[in-house]
Amino acid sequence: MSDNRKYDILVWGATSFTGTRLVEYLALNSPPGTRVALGGRNKGKLEGVKQSLAAKLSNVAIDVGAMDIVVGDSADLERLCEIVAQTKVVASTVGPYTAYGSELVRACVAKGADYCDITGEFPWVKKMHRELNDEAVHKNVHIASMCGFDCIPADLGCFMLAQYARDELNQPLQHVKGSIVGIRGGVSGGTLATLVNQISVEKKLLWRKLKSM
Repeated sequence: MSDNRKYDILVWGATSFTGTRLVEYLALNSPPGTRVALGGRNKGKLEGVKQSLAAKLSNVAIDVGAMDIVVGDSADLERLCEIVAQTKVVASTVGPYTAYGSELVRACVAKGADYCDITGEFPWVKKMHRELNDEAVHKNVHIASMCGFDCIPADLGCFMLAQYARDELNQPLQHVKGSIVGIRGGVSGGTLATLVNQISVEKKLLWRKLKSM
């Protein structure tokens, strides 16, 4: 990937609950000189997030007030291509991804920008993989979905268990069974919207199967 792109990271959906937290994290923890942009469809709300975080944070690695804002619609592939061509990495927090995520992934593959998201929508991820994997591999574009709560705790937990089994027990990890027994915090609006959308998608798929019998 060319190093002369304008941004290192574009946070797409920076006005969402998770997007705002991501911008804050990047401001506090990124290496100095990291170029971060805030993206979404509503310039006014993006400006509000930028001003709020700039006033809130001090001693940051990256000045939030200096971050650029880029505006586009999730359904406008041409505009999304223009946007992602300016960045090395896109981190998307805009869900439901079934409804709002497909064109962004297509744009990233078309323009050679790496991509990650926090979806838990398995059917959508499989659909994007079938459609875009070959082209992404050919262009050396990395597409990393499910980088959120749905998967990261389980992935890291399995990794740590495998390390413990190898280092402390001198045995390979054979099987893992896990469950969530407690959780702090609440559910964001985006997560609720994704849940409702996924139920709707599954009902449509079930209805099609029943009609074909």
